[in-house]
Amino acid sequence: MDNLCTIVSKNYVAFARTLAQSFLEQHPTGKVYVLLADEDDGPIPHREEPFEWVRLPEIGLPIWPDMRFQYDITEFNTAVKPFFLEYLLLKRGLESIVYADPDILITHRMDDLYRLLPQHAIILTPHILTPLPSDRHKPGEAELLQAGVYNLGFIALHGTDETFKMLRWWKDRLTRECLMEPAQGYHVDQKWMDFAPALFEGVHILKDPAYNAAYWNLHERPILWRNGMYEIYGKPLIFYHFSGLTPDLSRISKHQSRHQWTDAPHLHGLFNAYVSRLIANGYPTTAGSRYTYNYFDNGVVIPTVARKLYRKLGAPSTFGNPFHTLTPNGFYRWLFAPASVAAPMPNLLKEIYETRVDLQRLFPAAHGADRQGLMTWARQFVPIEYGMDPIVWHPVIDSMIYA
Repeated sequence: MDNLCTIVSKNYVAFARTLAQSFLEQHPTGKVYVLLADEDDGPIPHREEPFEWVRLPEIGLPIWPDMRFQYDITEFNTAVKPFFLEYLLLKRGLESIVYADPDILITHRMDDLYRLLPQHAIILTPHILTPLPSDRHKPGEAELLQAGVYNLGFIALHGTDETFKMLRWWKDRLTRECLMEPAQGYHVDQKWMDFAPALFEGVHILKDPAYNAAYWNLHERPILWRNGMYEIYGKPLIFYHFSGLTPDLSRISKHQSRHQWTDAPHLHGLFNAYVSRLIANGYPTTAGSRYTYNYFDNGVVIPTVARKLYRKLGAPSTFGNPFHTLTPNGFYRWLFAPASVAAPMPNLLKEIYETRVDLQRLFPAAHGADRQGLMTWARQFVPIEYGMDPIVWHPVIDSMIYA
């Protein structure tokens, strides 16, 4: 049986439905598995889906660190990928599995891929097969150096010993280091896979332009509607990756500046058809769904700086569940507790100060004469710059500013 899987939070359910339908149109006897990287506490209609739901407790994430808390939605959805793939191969007993990002549309059968799978442990697709123009448009090759050689919106695995060796390594790295921090050398799960051809045997680089066409390789992949199908160089387009899609179709992708609709008139028809399918699959209802792990249990948004601080502490298991706000020694209360009795400021502010050279210059004596100045700045600007709820933040600062 031909198998496919993807990962979504509630806001991407319409994408998962569209991907699954397009796959099953081409592979009617196949099966699709979708991991819900979220809580099932929102407007997911309990209806018959073209796929099988898999929930987080089934795939064996580590209890600590709490990956749901330390990562934002993009980081978390990519960090769980090797756990999900291993689960499908080991626990579900699949011989092979193809992963595709939810914003992909399958436009033709993938028979060549499924024939290749038994011969290789891991199959990857590069972002590009020919050099990008040196035209100052984005993305350039410098951006792809930061993002990684291979696009991990697609990966295909055959269940060999080498595959499981790779998955163990990938799981270990993504447990703590699935970060969207290109300046630090991280691009979620994707950049890590640059190591794969060197570290593991049986890695196949699929250089077929019909697979994983997207905004980053349109310079080399003219897509035409001909003979009742989309083609690239006279061959059927297998799948298109709608990364950076803007539903109003104002741009080909919000991540690129090189291509306009006038450069690719046939592509506009593909995009129109795709958006129509998303709408039919509930996009207007699901797109605004609340991502549960974006909030503490009292509804306060978790600022990015709090997630970074949670990772930095090294032993956050001492706090228990970081989402809980009523735990006396929990992470939430610790964030707003004074870092020092002698010169009180919240632990969260201390972390911000220690990572901001500009604040250190403005308030060099932060624990002395400049403390009130720093606290006054924090009262106004932490909600603006860090997304901290002022209803929560202002009373914390007010209780310490003149202490």
